[in-house]
Amino acid sequence: MQPQAPISPEQAKVSNTLTTTQSGERTVFSIRRHPIGIIGMYVGAGLVLVVAAVLCFVAPSAMNTTLSSQTSRAIDAGFLVVALIDLVVVMISTKVYWGNQWVLTTDSITQINQNSLFSRQSSQLSLGNLEDVTAEQNGILTHMFNYGLLKVETAGERSKFSFAYCPNPNFYAQQILQAREAFEQGLAEREGYAVTRMPQQVPYQTQAPAQPTPPITPPPVPAAEPPQQAQAPIPYPATQPGPYIPPSDESGGVNINSQQ
Repeated sequence: MQPQAPISPEQAKVSNTLTTTQSGERTVFSIRRHPIGIIGMYVGAGLVLVVAAVLCFVAPSAMNTTLSSQTSRAIDAGFLVVALIDLVVVMISTKVYWGNQWVLTTDSITQINQNSLFSRQSSQLSLGNLEDVTAEQNGILTHMFNYGLLKVETAGERSKFSFAYCPNPNFYAQQILQAREAFEQGLAEREGYAVTRMPQQVPYQTQAPAQPTPPITPPPVPAAEPPQQAQAPIPYPATQPGPYIPPSDESGGVNINSQQ
């Protein structure tokens, strides 16, 4: 049996039988039991009809007994009664079997247990209270026909929601976990939005408006001076030879001999 596809937002009408639905709540999926669970009832009802037909029509002929018309009519009436009872039992069993379902929305899980034709019980679990999801497949038939037991555990008094004959339990377990993560993320976003939207009380202060700061202009960069040329050396004037003056002695006279 192929898994049911998630319901699109256009089909977001909640099919939850409980009245405690939230505004904007959408249905993620709605699952019913795998048909293999009701096949046993159909096989049993068919066997009953076969046995009744053999006893009513085949057995007298095999024993070579001649039945009167009244006896034949009684046998035919008995077979019709058995067939009618068998049909009623099959119809009631089908109604009870397909009445069990799970409805997963964006906020909760609803379990509907159809115990009998006139006994129906509905239980709802918020995704915020969900703790664990378990999918069990035990035996060869469960893996061949892809069905099993889906359980959801909580910390409340009713610790488990169980759904027998669940088609593709691993797929729906993943869908429930994804819905819980989306619920927790949306709850965190709503709480964060509420915190950011809280008004903040700012004390009233009478202050002059701040003056705009004038732009800071950098000082002008002085122009580079041209390199100075090296000055030529000043030539020293040559000395002219003068007349010879002889040295004088201590007495102040001129030493003639020294001149000679």
